[in-house]
Amino acid sequence: MSRERRRVVGWGGTLLAGGVCAAMMRSGHALAQADVGTDARHAVQPPRFSDQPAGRVILPSDEPGTASDSTPGSRAPGPSAARTASDDRYDWRHRRVRGIAPNRYGLINDQGTVVLGVEVSGSASALIARLRTPVRGRHLAWRWRADGFPPFAAVGQRDRDDFAARVYLMFDLPDDRLSLADRVVLGGASLLQGERVPAATLVYLLHAGAGDDRPVPSPFTDRVVMRVARAQAVAGQWYQEERDWQQDFQRAFGSRYPGPTPDPVAIAVGSDGDQTGAVFSARFGDLVFG
Repeated sequence: MSRERRRVVGWGGTLLAGGVCAAMMRSGHALAQADVGTDARHAVQPPRFSDQPAGRVILPSDEPGTASDSTPGSRAPGPSAARTASDDRYDWRHRRVRGIAPNRYGLINDQGTVVLGVEVSGSASALIARLRTPVRGRHLAWRWRADGFPPFAAVGQRDRDDFAARVYLMFDLPDDRLSLADRVVLGGASLLQGERVPAATLVYLLHAGAGDDRPVPSPFTDRVVMRVARAQAVAGQWYQEERDWQQDFQRAFGSRYPGPTPDPVAIAVGSDGDQTGAVFSARFGDLVFG
């Protein structure tokens, strides 16, 4: 199966529609709203990177933990770093793309604050955390930076759909708000994956090129809509973002899904260079609803 084919099947047409993996939500991590909304152990806020110890390397959840030699963002050896699989059901989980090398994710010290570091080498994967609904507030704030960018990235083009940093918000909707066509497509994808697939996903992009913040459907599926949250970004510079995710959802999906804005049931962060073979690193600070 070709890479292009893989990325439009099941979750490949939903999450990795923007360059991040279809397999993120496997291993019993369904996004059914009833499950997310009633389990008190789900995070009201995404887990904070700054609350965790630097040195942890987050492996794909299907890999065992082993001793680590270095941490993302630093080429120097780090023998004391703990290398652990993302096995906490309510923590960030590292989801890979089948057939594509995963990124390297780890927690690093950035001028006294622990942040998430990611190293990309023609690779693609993401970290995902489920949320307990309702979330707190209609705004999502975070900061991010990239130390390099995919040289040929272009919004909306399949063969250039690589970006240094992405933030994903995933939404579920009850069946009575879905069209018959959507129910058929989502039902088939859910059967294929063995779990409920989200009806809509917003993706915020950090981009070195131009961008006007308009909603752009993913070139892989119209159930994913991308927004260039930061255009003409400069390598090595931190950027602070704050988005009204309810307004963004309405602009992206309001005509397709009339009615109130649903709460996001999961959040993800990721980077990808698999389409263009790009090599770079990026960092994410805490993501906070408010």
